Formats: sequence, structure tokens, C-alpha cells
Amino acid sequence: MLVRMTSTQLTKSDFLSYRQCAKALWLKKRKPDAVRFPPPSQFDQLLMQDGYRVEEVVKQLVAIWPDAEACEFQTVFETPDGLYARADLVRTLADGSLDIYEIKGSTSLKSSTGPDHVDDAAFQVMVAERAGYSVRGAHIIHVKKDFVRRGAIDPLEFLTIADVTTEARTRLSTIEADAESALILLAKAEIDERGCSCRMIGSRDNQCASFSYFNPDIPAMSIYLLPRISKNRIVDFLGDGRLALSDIDPSEVTLMQVPVLLAAQRGEPQIDIDCIKSFLNGLVWPLYFYDYETFASAIPISDGLRPQQKIPVQYSLHRLSSDGTLEHFEFLSDRPGMQLEMVTQMQQNFGPVGSLISWFMSFEKSCNTALAEMFPQTSNFFDDLNARTVDLMDVFKKDYVDIRFEGSTSIKKVLPVLCPHLQYNGEAVHNGGGAMAAWLELVETSDDAEKLRIASELRAYCELDTLAMVEIYRFLERITANGVPR
Repeated sequence: MLVRMTSTQLTKSDFLSYRQCAKALWLKKRKPDAVRFPPPSQFDQLLMQDGYRVEEVVKQLVAIWPDAEACEFQTVFETPDGLYARADLVRTLADGSLDIYEIKGSTSLKSSTGPDHVDDAAFQVMVAERAGYSVRGAHIIHVKKDFVRRGAIDPLEFLTIADVTTEARTRLSTIEADAESALILLAKAEIDERGCSCRMIGSRDNQCASFSYFNPDIPAMSIYLLPRISKNRIVDFLGDGRLALSDIDPSEVTLMQVPVLLAAQRGEPQIDIDCIKSFLNGLVWPLYFYDYETFASAIPISDGLRPQQKIPVQYSLHRLSSDGTLEHFEFLSDRPGMQLEMVTQMQQNFGPVGSLISWFMSFEKSCNTALAEMFPQTSNFFDDLNARTVDLMDVFKKDYVDIRFEGSTSIKKVLPVLCPHLQYNGEAVHNGGGAMAAWLELVETSDDAEKLRIASELRAYCELDTLAMVEIYRFLERITANGVPR
């Protein structure tokens, strides 16, 4: 059935957006041209695709139910006042009442990106009942966390069904109140466009796409650049009308935030040369700059894996010798289940002596641990890699802080400032989520030319991640030897 969406209609996705930032939802619905709202990312699309694949397994499960003919997928409920829901699965009982099922690729009742699936079920129940149906039960079908793939997927072993009726009904009053408020808001032709609820959110990454539109009074050098700023501190500063970092005293922020504040106020990077020298002097030659790319999916892509288990499918390694020689090594899986081949090559590429350098080393260490668990005979090798791994990102938490990093220690923020000659290609694979989506496309496409294109993008992206670390390391070497460039 074709359903026409309107500006005042409230879907489940709209409802979740309303809870994140009500005014942003209104703007998107009522004045869609006012702000360029970003489309779903490649990672978002990957998650949706993941959900569709789980639904196909659920269809196999439903097919063996004794009342399979009473079950319907993707059932739409609508109300005259604008509520809209599409239930993943609905079972119609003998008395005409319904059981509603939400299908999720998660391994629990909470998604990896934050939303609670019980709220999803409660929203579906609310819309169905307002549309005139009687709902007996609400359920979440999700994948079992401890399932390990061994050949073909058995739906009975792979899926679990959680009855969340009681919890969903407990939440209904809150869900209904929020939905009513959202409908009232969307019905308005005009609203107060001064400020939005995101003013209370510290991280710029979590603010809505319309933040600048609703908050034009926020200066470029604002309190929102302070890393991990608390809501209470934001409330205090906003109450005083102090939005600019120039109005904040160092005694009012945390030790982690002080270098960011001073970098803004003094207009120059805050650098602790002695600490940087200590970090560099602690490294052992040769230096191995390495980075993994991983893949995870609800349905394990190869035997021996669990649902949503992140497993390395690619790595890049730059080895820098004390004489300045730089060598590059890489491995890219072109089909599922190539981790043993990857490990074999790693054992050739990584020598027994030398510091391993990563950016956000807990990720690389977790990958090493995962590979060691897959291949216990290599545990000593990976234990040694973890023991020798250091985190280049640590330098940029307090020893080298530039306000142009925007309060972040992400390599995507640091690299353009320190090494502007290196740039990620925004038209190709340029982040971890995109790499995960691209890798799945690589292993599934039968088009040889497309395989070559995707593989080339993945190799270039991962290589740039490790080359970026090499160049940032060289930058630190220069400033400790020659002083800070002006």
C-alpha cells in the first residue's frame, strides 16, 4: 500500500527525532529547505540492510509456526490525527486481537546506537490501538548474543523472542504524552525559532543539524568546544550569558579542558615540549604505525563468528626505521573468513622489536585480542603486539592542543591542521562506517570492475590512516628538535 507522508504526520523515526530535538524535527517537516539535513550515512544504510536480512530469517521462523497464515509482515497503522506506524510483524489472533513484533539486528533490547527497542514497540502499540485495533502483546525479536555460526543459519538457534508487553504498557503514558506534544508542534505553521534543546548538549557531534540555524548567537569559539563539558556547567555558563571561551576562567573548567580553553584565549597551540619529548624518547625502533578496519553484522558473515562480532578484515602498516626508511604493508580480505591469511601475513610484517603506534589504541588492542581468540596458537604473538602498542592520540589530549582541533582528538580533526598536504577523499571511502559498508559490497558484488574500484578505495583509505600517523609523528619530531613553527 502506497502511503503519502505529510508534514504533520508522525512516524516512529519522527518520534525518535522529536525526542532528540523537537525544533529540528519541526524545521525538517515544515521548512525543509531552511537547513541541509544530512542523508542517512553509509553506516546507517548498512544497519537498515542488516535489519532486512534478519527479517528474512524471521520469515523462515514464522513459516514453521502453526498459524503462519495469520502473520503479516510490514503492516501499516494510521490514525486520523497523523500517527503512522509500520510494524515489522503482526500476528492476528482468533479473537481479532493482535500480537505485534519488532525485528531487530541487535543482540539485546537496546540498540548499539542508543535507542531502546521497547520504546519502539510501545510506539507501535499506541498507534495500532489508536487506529482501532486491540493489541494483546508486544514482542522484540532479536538475535542471540551467544550464537556461533556453523554453516546454514537455523532460525530457532539464531533468534530469540522477548515478550515486552508489560514494560511497553508501563511506558505508554509517557509515549502518548510525547506523541501528543509532537503532533501539536508539527501542526504549528510557526514556532519560536530562538534556541533549541541542543543548547544543553555538550558535544558538538551530538547536536542537531539545525543547531546553527536555531542558535545564531553561539560564537565560533564557544563553550561547546570544551571536551566532555557537563550539562550542569553549560547551564551555569548560559545562565550567566557567557557563551564565548573568552569569557571563561581556567578555574571553572576541568584539567582536560584547560588546554583547549587556553588555546582559544591565547590564539596559539598549547604545547608541552618536555612531555612530547618524553613520549617520543620512550619509543623503540623500528616504529610500526598500524590500523585495522573491521566488519560486523547481525548474521555472522562466516563460520565461527557471533552476531555483531567485530572482526578485522583489513590492515595497513607503515614501518619507519631509524634511518628514515619507510615501508608500507597491507592486507585486504576479498572474501569472508580470511582472518588466518591476515594473521599469517602480520607475523611476517611485524618484527619482534619496536613500538607499535596506533590512534585510539583500545580499538587496535581489541582487534588483536579478537584474532588471538580466533587462533589461540597465535596468542603469544598478539599479546606481544598489545604490550608494545602505544597511543599517538594521547599526545593531543593535553600535550599538543590547538583550538582548530575543535576540542577533539580525532585524527580527522588533527591531520588537516598539522599536515594539510594529506587529505581524505570525501567522494570515496573516508570513515570507518563507510569502510564497513564498502567491504560488504566488495565481497558481495560479482562485477569485477566494481570489485577493483572498491578495493582501491579501501586500500587508499586505510593506507592514509597509517601514513597520517607517520606524518604527525614527523611533525612532533620537528617541533621537539627545532621548536614550534610560527
